Amino acid sequence: MPALPLAEDGATRGAKLVGAAPGARVVAPYAHTLWDAARSEGLSEAELAATLGRGAIGDADICVDAYLSVLALASARADPAFGWRLGQQVKLTTYGVNGILLLACPTLGDALQQVLRFESLVHDLGRSSFTHSGDEVVYAWRNDCAGHRAAGALTESVFSGIQTCAQWLVGRTLRDFEIEFTHATDAATAQHISRSSGARVRWGAAVNRAIFPATVLDWPIPQANAALLPLLQGHADELLQARHPYEGGIAARVRRSISGRLGRGAVKLADVASDLHLSTRTLQRRLLEAGVAYQTLLDATRHELALHYLGSSAMPIAEIGLLLGFQDAPAFHHAFKSWQGQGPGQYRSGLSARA
Repeated sequence: MPALPLAEDGATRGAKLVGAAPGARVVAPYAHTLWDAARSEGLSEAELAATLGRGAIGDADICVDAYLSVLALASARADPAFGWRLGQQVKLTTYGVNGILLLACPTLGDALQQVLRFESLVHDLGRSSFTHSGDEVVYAWRNDCAGHRAAGALTESVFSGIQTCAQWLVGRTLRDFEIEFTHATDAATAQHISRSSGARVRWGAAVNRAIFPATVLDWPIPQANAALLPLLQGHADELLQARHPYEGGIAARVRRSISGRLGRGAVKLADVASDLHLSTRTLQRRLLEAGVAYQTLLDATRHELALHYLGSSAMPIAEIGLLLGFQDAPAFHHAFKSWQGQGPGQYRSGLSARA
């Protein structure tokens, strides 16, 4: 495998001691993992909602400051190593469409490169980098919120999440490597992380990084689907254009915006209007003039892509629903049944029976 370049030079010089930049955000699936973990530690919905500044996390992204506030509250109230345990609760769907992309990669090294490429689609908490030299690979993470009181827990959650997802992808345990954290911690947390990770952990280092054998990059991902990867990366835009070669004007532009936003939460009319540099009212008027409703375009786009993914991939149904912007599997099932007259599982089974 070729050398993996650094994402940016700053990643090797440690974290910046600054807070979150204006507009920095965390996507809803990632935030939901923190919310659920905090609830499992005994924090009430009312406490979390007050800290967040609104009710339970929905389909919308949240700002980094709100995410860090909830993390700080949970870390202060929970047992030692809450940050590390938070990372152990992640699933591929935690990372939104980026997580689904990892399923299609042939090796763990290819999946890690996808992390670099699409990390900004998941959060603005920091940035990953990799170097590959000789027999070792170094994964480094620059914490862009290192001045926050929850910075240590945040870094621990990121490294734990990477290990958890890597092990899930390859179906093997990743242990006997090194982790270096820039922050210090208490003895109980240090012991828990060392025991749980199976790694040699050092605290107070210059850079947050993990060092492991380069051979790990060649570990195969059993469910890899090389044909699916480019399709997911393009997010079906070419498919939509091929199915509607003569559709132009505002409808085509709305479809392209919708397809680009699917997998990142609810696709709202106001967001699409912003993509097209129009006011919401202007977009509604232009769609009315074209004789098509926004919801019709959204449903049609989701329906067509659902049929495609169910028929041409082995992607789990729940993850197809996430990719199409549904909050959970039941919501996708209900919508698909209203479109097709049968559930997605039944539709896929029917295709297999006819093959």
